[in-house]
Amino acid sequence: MNQGIHDLPVPLPLTHPIYHILLVLAMGERHGYGLRREIVASTEGRMRVGNGSLYRSLDVMLAAGLIGETRGTIDDTPTPRRLFQLTDPGERVARAETERLVQLVAVARRLPRLWDGATSATLDTLDTPTLHVAYEREGSYPCTR
Repeated sequence: MNQGIHDLPVPLPLTHPIYHILLVLAMGERHGYGLRREIVASTEGRMRVGNGSLYRSLDVMLAAGLIGETRGTIDDTPTPRRLFQLTDPGERVARAETERLVQLVAVARRLPRLWDGATSATLDTLDTPTLHVAYEREGSYPCTR
């Protein structure tokens, strides 16, 4: 059963960095550099998150309980790093934001002035093989079960 947006630990809309971090963590645990790399890959370079923005966003997300943090090694790196994981509240927020964005696009699709051939072509490129390969590699798509 869907919970209302008033039951979420943070208000919507989310900032772009926070939403993209949630999407990447829906694929599995990552360290900071892994998050940055995956955001660039999944957006085909259209979005980059600097260290300051990334770690400020992670701090906000940790404080809100959207993500968890452990120390450990990943990707055959011997040095322990901060590793971040999506929590159940974080998944609820990512689902709610995704639903909000889908509804927003549905409104835009009904507006011929905004939804012309160029817009459709642009949105078609969002459904890229690169994004699907990244999610299939991890065995799950963000915000789906």
